[in-house]
Amino acid sequence: MKSSAPLLMFAAALTVGACDPASAENGMTATAAQERPLVAQIGFNDLLRNPATPFLGAENADITIIGFMDYNCPYCKKMIPELEGLMRSDPKVRVLYKEWPIFGALSDSIARIALAAGYQGKYHTVHNALMATPGRIQNEQEARRLAQAAGIDMAQLDRDLTTHRAAIDAVILRNRREAAALALNGTPAFVINGNLIPGGMSQQQLQAVIFRIRSGQPLR
Repeated sequence: MKSSAPLLMFAAALTVGACDPASAENGMTATAAQERPLVAQIGFNDLLRNPATPFLGAENADITIIGFMDYNCPYCKKMIPELEGLMRSDPKVRVLYKEWPIFGALSDSIARIALAAGYQGKYHTVHNALMATPGRIQNEQEARRLAQAAGIDMAQLDRDLTTHRAAIDAVILRNRREAAALALNGTPAFVINGNLIPGGMSQQQLQAVIFRIRSGQPLR
């Protein structure tokens, strides 16, 4: 990174977080972005505890990105290639997704399918299949077809949805409580090493934020 580039790109990232269409659609305002609560008040380590959602990326990461997402959020879907590109280019980054279904009962059902797939060791396989679908997933049957096409044993999925219902409920409830504690108002939203960044970012903007974190520079 060169001289002023990180500053300029980080400013752009905050602008995206404050007023891009994802934020506007989900109720995010410039004021909400400017008055972000300190994640330290909640506990960054607490945010990492999600046994149903293993991380992607480096085992020995020095940067952990936690993403709060909904499968029917179009801006969340746009973030997946940005995050994948970041992990390919940076061997010290890992990503952990938090299921935060905010678009109603259908989003909740889809999130449960993804979490149940984790009991087959295929959470991220289903996560990627659902996120790769253009547009919104129209119904639960479509979500199930996508899971099956991704190689999920559907009979086992149904058993796991029933057997592990309490555990899945607990994960979703915990994520909702964390989102409320962070005063999140829309998806996507990210916590990067304890720094809350609401809204979407490009890979370049993510790299600028990471540069500042690693160099010990304040993000605001």
